[in-house]
Amino acid sequence: MDIRRLIIYVVAFSVIAALTSGCARKIVKQNEGPVPGFGLAGPGAIAEGELQGVQTTLKTVYFDFDNYTLSPEAQAAIDYDAEVLKRYPNLNVVAEGNCDERGTAEYNLALGERRAGSVVARLTALGIPSNRLSTVSFGSELPVDPNHNEEAWAKNRRVYLRVAK
Repeated sequence: MDIRRLIIYVVAFSVIAALTSGCARKIVKQNEGPVPGFGLAGPGAIAEGELQGVQTTLKTVYFDFDNYTLSPEAQAAIDYDAEVLKRYPNLNVVAEGNCDERGTAEYNLALGERRAGSVVARLTALGIPSNRLSTVSFGSELPVDPNHNEEAWAKNRRVYLRVAK
């Protein structure tokens, strides 16, 4: 391989690496309303506007660093959410577990799942049927705050309850 060809490969690789590594992380706005694609569906259905109202009413549950136990504040938020969900027995909820950016991707996925599981366990204990609840973990892939400081990390360590019919 001649030197000129080697230089072209190195420059091309550098340009591709710079273009792909500089991508910003996706920012999530979680109070956007219900999951798209859900419409009115017969008796007991909830109107779209009411569904959005329930979504904006539910509280986000926050966690301490590297932890999935429920603080008194987290328990109070879940207690409130359980009372809201009891008024809408036709709604299902997906507990979306999230983490801050510290930790490996695998670790954060597992931690997000444990956080979502903690919230679902409390909701179930408070009388929400388990068949209405499901979990998903996004790990650190969907931060609500992209900054790299404690304030941002605290916002990103959360479980968001997304309503669905």
